[in-house]
Amino acid sequence: MSECVNPQRIITEKNVINSKYFIGDNVLHAVFNTYNCAIIRNGGYVVLDFGRELIGGVIIVTQEASRINAKYRIVFGESAAEAMSDLGEKNSGNYHSIRDMTVDAVCLSTQRFGDTGFRFVKIEAIGADITVRSARAVSEMRNIVQKGSFKCSDELLNEIWKIGAYTVQLNMHEYLWDGIKRDRLVWVGDMHPEVATVSTVFGNDDCVRASLDLIKNETPDGEWMNGIPTYSLWWIIIHYDWYMHWGNIEYLREQLSYMFGLTDLLINWINNGFYGTNTNNLFVDWSSKNRNGEIEGVKSIACIALKYLKKIFQTFEKTTYADKCDNYYKILLNNKSDDAELNNRLSALAVLAERYSEKVLKTVMNTTENEMSCFMGYYILKALSKTTNHEKALSLIRKYWGSMIEFGATSFWEEFKMEWTENSARIDEIASGGKKNIHGDFGEFCYKQYRLSLCHGWASGPTSFLSEEIGGIKILEPGCRKLKISPNLAGLEWIDIEYPTPYGNVRIQSRNEKGLVKTKISAPDETKIIQ
Repeated sequence: MSECVNPQRIITEKNVINSKYFIGDNVLHAVFNTYNCAIIRNGGYVVLDFGRELIGGVIIVTQEASRINAKYRIVFGESAAEAMSDLGEKNSGNYHSIRDMTVDAVCLSTQRFGDTGFRFVKIEAIGADITVRSARAVSEMRNIVQKGSFKCSDELLNEIWKIGAYTVQLNMHEYLWDGIKRDRLVWVGDMHPEVATVSTVFGNDDCVRASLDLIKNETPDGEWMNGIPTYSLWWIIIHYDWYMHWGNIEYLREQLSYMFGLTDLLINWINNGFYGTNTNNLFVDWSSKNRNGEIEGVKSIACIALKYLKKIFQTFEKTTYADKCDNYYKILLNNKSDDAELNNRLSALAVLAERYSEKVLKTVMNTTENEMSCFMGYYILKALSKTTNHEKALSLIRKYWGSMIEFGATSFWEEFKMEWTENSARIDEIASGGKKNIHGDFGEFCYKQYRLSLCHGWASGPTSFLSEEIGGIKILEPGCRKLKISPNLAGLEWIDIEYPTPYGNVRIQSRNEKGLVKTKISAPDETKIIQ
């Protein structure tokens, strides 16, 4: 769905006459006069703020230029500072989409430029003075019906839920992308939190199935998806979760042959001590800094995948493979290293796999906002919920994801650390007076400085967490045929949740009335509710 979006304000400008005409609902078409136009002098520029993260481009209506070879330099930015940057400065670049371009400024024209993720645009005149009638963003976000909802007595949590949903919607296209500026790709190992948000907000959307099929069809037998073993394991986990929520047994049946091969590959890998051809990449998370800890993280993910594979094979009465999976699941369940130094993220995976010690549990329980992660933070929240520490989880959501909002986020980021906020400017400001640039001065690994994506679907974890864990929803039978619902208010006064199922929404309304929690649940006839 194409939507034109007006600039909300001017961040900064240089050598621009009548810049006020960039703001407001100016005519989106050239006309044969120069009234109500702005003039960008040669070498001048204007930086526009469109108010929220968008995917698409910009339409510029050019009235006239003082020379025939006039050009625009157009720079898109997810932060104001990025829009002001030059290629190569602070790791800025045209990664996976073009965000910095030089194009002809054609007189009496209405032209569209760009297809990327952005909120800010710098329009610079090169080689001539250029008269501009208007400049508007074009949003190309899919028009998807939002089926699920979450409201509670805490407005910050409501805002976080909405921004997580919006972050994922920006990434929902034919396939489910990681990010809309960089990482416009199907990284199946990153999709799990994003798919959970799709289920709880948008329902059974085709982009999930298309993405799972794409990565399967592009990965030959005997190879790992995206070249990383754990990514194939996440593919299995996503398939199981998707089946439990939407109940499409025929689609799951289509995966059996491939799952047989993956099971054999996984078992061979385990037997070889997680070594072997094309299997030495033990990647779990960017923060995992030692091999022993990394192996424990791999074991935890493999343990969850084997547990789910067993259930899938039992569903289709594939006893031999179900028994294999059960055997290796038990081996990994009991084969844990209490001496391994696990950070809070790997510890959270161990808790979710039910292969943890008191030391590991304590590591998760002691997590602070300074140790959170946009991606793995989801699993820390889930581990806290599994151990009934819902109030702690809500506190982390408020402090961590809430801080991104404080610094101007309208979508959640690829990564964020609380230490970045110290003496830093917001993303809708140009750093001055000794302040740091929160987008351009930080980051590590693949997300250094302006290469950092400020719209990454894997950061949407709080959205599905609030719906499912605070709603206390557990799917007991495929296709949501049976749900256990036991809300966890965790200090909230009330919650009101709409949760999509194949048969319609389940609505949960729960309120704390003077210490007594009263809950009202309505559900489709096809869904049995257990409280």
